[in-house]
Amino acid sequence: MTTSRDLRELAVQGLVVSGATAAGTNVFSPRTWPTWDGTYPMLLVQTPDEDGQSWGPHGPPAFTVTTTLRVTARAQAAALTGDQAAVVVEEQLETLREQIKAALINYPPLMSLLQQYPFFRSTMQPSGEGQSPIGQLVLDIGLEFVQGPHDFYQPAAVPLTGVDLTVQVPDGTTVPGLTINLPQ
Repeated sequence: MTTSRDLRELAVQGLVVSGATAAGTNVFSPRTWPTWDGTYPMLLVQTPDEDGQSWGPHGPPAFTVTTTLRVTARAQAAALTGDQAAVVVEEQLETLREQIKAALINYPPLMSLLQQYPFFRSTMQPSGEGQSPIGQLVLDIGLEFVQGPHDFYQPAAVPLTGVDLTVQVPDGTTVPGLTINLPQ
């Protein structure tokens, strides 16, 4: 079963692989945020939204699911005269946006679980405040996949342990038979 969590974990791997972005190994998901060492740039990876569209009322339950993979990039620049540090931060965020898209879109371990990337959208929030301004980019990438009936509740079943087969034949004929015992 493909889950949003699986996709998030693969995205983190794709962003860390061989320095795919300027953030290097400064890539975190919800369970690793406290390990950040305070250096920039950094990436925070989440899957905050998931939407499933049913395939219809006929047949077993199946859904086309779209998860929003959210990558929040943060960058900082040392103070410069004339508020030039804010310009540097904005350029870093633009570069990170392209690096993140290049690292994740068509990343083979991720793509093998998806039907398509239905969208991406980004918002930059540069800040010119303070001596060392910090800016933020929020990049959402849609990940579309299928969850079918085998991914949901399955009633308990008694395992098959063997099969006995007897064929009915006319009187006087040898009765063929077959017994198959399955390993437990």
